[in-house]
Amino acid sequence: PSTLVGLGIVSSSQGIKDFRADVYAHSFTGFHTNADDFLQYTPTLLNIGLSVANPNPQTRNAKIGRFVIGTITYAVITQGLKRTLDLNRPNGAEHSFPSGHSATAFFGAHMLAKECGAEKPWIVYAGYGLATTTGMLRMANNQHWLSDVLVGAGIGISAAELSYYLYPKLADTWNKKHAFQVNPIIGNQFYALQMNISLN
Repeated sequence: PSTLVGLGIVSSSQGIKDFRADVYAHSFTGFHTNADDFLQYTPTLLNIGLSVANPNPQTRNAKIGRFVIGTITYAVITQGLKRTLDLNRPNGAEHSFPSGHSATAFFGAHMLAKECGAEKPWIVYAGYGLATTTGMLRMANNQHWLSDVLVGAGIGISAAELSYYLYPKLADTWNKKHAFQVNPIIGNQFYALQMNISLN
């Protein structure tokens, strides 16, 4: 993550932005696709599909807990930076930095790698490949600079790592005070959770 964020900061120079704008003008003018709006969720959907195919009730709440912690983390960071820095996109629109699509995609890819990589190494390549494609399409659609995508990817991976670090600590504290059940709800372009909480 630190390497991606560092490269993102370096690539935010005006010279690299001008080079990217020149490449877009010569090769991608008029290009448009909505595929990136869907691809950003595919690593997470792959993870859900594998969990459904091989259910393990003992790890279900842990997976959901890590997902919730990580999602909140990257969403708060990316949206906070977007509103605070308020940098313009290549197409002139607001809130360019960092790329939320890239953060979502790389968070899902890294969670997929952490949970399935040891048993299914091929899934790691698929997840990161889909995430990388998402970032490239954001640039091809003239929605983001390279720096936006790289920093977004770093934030997504960092959020996944942080969720693995924080979940055991938070779960121990929570379980001492509460009993709860969590059910995921997956929509076309959103995630939601249904929670039942019993207080002691």
